[in-house]
Order: sequence, then C-alpha cells, then structure tokens
Amino acid sequence: MKLRNTVKKIVAISAFLTLTTSCFAEQVEFAVLGDMPYRTHENVSLTGPDGEIFSAIKALNPPVLVHYGDFKAGGESCTDDLITTYKNQIANLNPGRTVYTPGDNDWTDCDRPSMSVQFDEMERLELIRNLFFGTTGLEMSKDIPGLVRQENFPENAIWKLDNLVMGTLHIVGTNNGREEILKSDVNKTLDAVDSRDTANEIWLQKMFSDAQSAAGLVVLFQSDIYEPGADKKPACTKENRVDCDGYKNIRDAIAKMAAEYKKPVLAVHGDTNAYCFNQQSETISNLWHLNGPGDYKVIDAAKITFDAKNSAKPFEVVGLLDPKAPPEICDYSR
Repeated sequence: MKLRNTVKKIVAISAFLTLTTSCFAEQVEFAVLGDMPYRTHENVSLTGPDGEIFSAIKALNPPVLVHYGDFKAGGESCTDDLITTYKNQIANLNPGRTVYTPGDNDWTDCDRPSMSVQFDEMERLELIRNLFFGTTGLEMSKDIPGLVRQENFPENAIWKLDNLVMGTLHIVGTNNGREEILKSDVNKTLDAVDSRDTANEIWLQKMFSDAQSAAGLVVLFQSDIYEPGADKKPACTKENRVDCDGYKNIRDAIAKMAAEYKKPVLAVHGDTNAYCFNQQSETISNLWHLNGPGDYKVIDAAKITFDAKNSAKPFEVVGLLDPKAPPEICDYSR
C-alpha cells in the first residue's frame, strides 16, 4: 500500500511538472530599437501606416517592444512639442506593449550650447517622467502582464515574458549624467545622479531575485557601459563624482550577479553605433551583450529570440528589415 501511494505521488508530481513546463513557450520573442529617429528618413520609417520599421513591427506583433532611449538627435532642441511628438511615435509602434527607458539625448544633453533653445536638464527629466510614466504615458505598457515600476523611479520596470524576466535601468550617456551640467544646479544634479545609481543597483538586485524562478534575464538600458576605454578612470564615489567612470559600479554589479546567477543573461543597450552581439566575457560565459541598431549606422529594429534549451547560444538576434545577425565584433567606426 505504501509503495502504491508513493508511486501515485511520483506520478502526480511528474504530471504537475509537465503541466508547469508546458505553460511556457519553447521560444520567447521580443523586439528592441533605439537611437532614432535622428534624420528625416528615419522619422518616416518609424511613422505609420507606411513606414518600413513601423510596418515591420506591426507584422511581427511582438508581445513587448523596448525602446532603449535617444528618440531624437542630440542637436535637436528638447521642446515640449518635440518630446510629445516622439513620445506618441514610440507609443504607436506597438500600442499597449511598449517599454521605454530614457537616453541622454532625451534630457541630460538638453542644455547643450549648440541647441537653438537650451533647457535645464533636471526640468526636462521631470517632463520625460510625466509624459512617459504619468497617467497617459503608462498606457504604453498597460497590456504587459505583471509589469511593475520602481517607486520614485518609474522609468525602471520589471516584467516577465513566459520564462524570461526582463527589466530596465535608467543609465544614460554623458558619463551617466555626470558631465556637462550647464543649466542645472551642479551639486543637486549630482545628488540626483547618486540617488539614481543607488536605485539602479537596488532594481538590478530585484531583477536577479525575480529571475531565480525563471530561465533567463534581459537587462535593458541606454548607455554603452561597455565602450572600449570606459574603464580607464576609477569608479565614482561621494568624494569623486565627476572625474570618474560613471558606469563601473553598475557594470561590475551586472557581471557579479550574472556570474552568481549562472543562467543566461543578456544586456541590451544603444548609445554608440557599434551594432554587435557577443558574449560579454570569457570568464562569465552566461553574460551576453547586444549593442542594438540605431545611431545613424544601422537603421532597423532587432528581433531577439530566447531559447532556454539552447545552452550554447540561448539568445538569437536578427534585424527586422535586414534579417541578418549582428556581427560579433563591435565596430565603432562611422
């Protein structure tokens, strides 16, 4: 009798595991783009109903589209009308299932002297948060089940796509907002950067914690924290907040947590023009890296497929307009 009951329990457990596993798709697909539109033809390509990239995204119909920031050229003035126009453009690409993380062109660099109209960058960040993550902005991601946002940093999000956890971090160019503070109070702005850095690390920890029950993790942000030569300076500290590497702490945190996690991790970003996809480190073989399309060089969106069963290469990347895989070597030449 005991043996019979034990067999029944084993069968029941096996059936439960089979049912649980079958709830997940064998492969998970999503799309990413960013660092555009910078020019008129890019703007046309992203605008419906006939734009090439717009149409390709509609044809793919991804469960999630992530825009990794820089929705305008660095020389365009950050007016209310311009930012609102590009916000609506992003929202229309994949309505209700789009996630956006800010780039430096979108707010940090809005005080550049070369612009026809300069803005206080912290005031522009407040506008970005209100437009993209206020009541109407949240409509962009309303149909992504289970998406949560970080308190006081609503641009940081986490959600689950089948057996894959995904999340955004607010990391921007211009040394993560530590350089060229031209119209804002410098000390208050650097205090805000310090707070954002702390929030990012807390949010990264939550991503990895949530991903313990998943098969993999994707972390998305704007800045190229892996650009060659970026680690020549020391990490930023409370004593040294400017003459430092604004990305070292988060770069080291991603590497450390990925090594401990052991399952597949993909870091996706834009910012630089080196469209490439590779393993980020030989010593951390489960950490992959995509420098996505955009930034004048490759005008396209990318489809990413996650296959947990493919241990050799769990992530596959191809373009939507040009369905080729990115090169492994990152070419930063123009």
